[in-house]
This record gives sequence, structure tokens and C-alpha cells, in this order.
Amino acid sequence: MQKYVDPGSPIVKTHINGVEIPNTLIDLGVAINIMSRQTMDQLKLPNLIFTPTLLQLADRSIIKPDGVLEDIPVSLDSW
Repeated sequence: MQKYVDPGSPIVKTHINGVEIPNTLIDLGVAINIMSRQTMDQLKLPNLIFTPTLLQLADRSIIKPDGVLEDIPVSLDSW
């Protein structure tokens, strides 16, 4: 029996508020997604909601997000 290699998470082109974002890593196993403030400003997304949450990243560094956004519609090009 041949062992298959894990293909990992796909990288696709996404669209938010009509703005194309190339090379977006799609990880279906995550509960949250992180975006830079620069990207958020470019997308003209609504105001952030305050959160006291701290996030520990995969490299074990800890960041404090500027806030959270909820229910942002995202469309994907071909998967």
C-alpha cells in the first residue's frame, strides 16, 4: 500500500469587499484567522471590537490583537 504525502493547507486567491488577496493560506482546522492591520485598512473593513484576548502563535510568541471582526464575507477562487 502506497503512503500518500499530506498535501497541507491549500493556498488560494480570496476576495474580501471586492479586493483580491492572492496567496491566502486556507486552514480549515483553525478557530480564528489573523490579518494585519495594513490589510484590514486596505479592505476598508468596519471598526474593530475590543478584545482583552492574547494569542499564542505557532512559534510560541504572544500577540495582543487590536480587536476582532466578526462575520466578514469571504469568497474563494478555485480551490
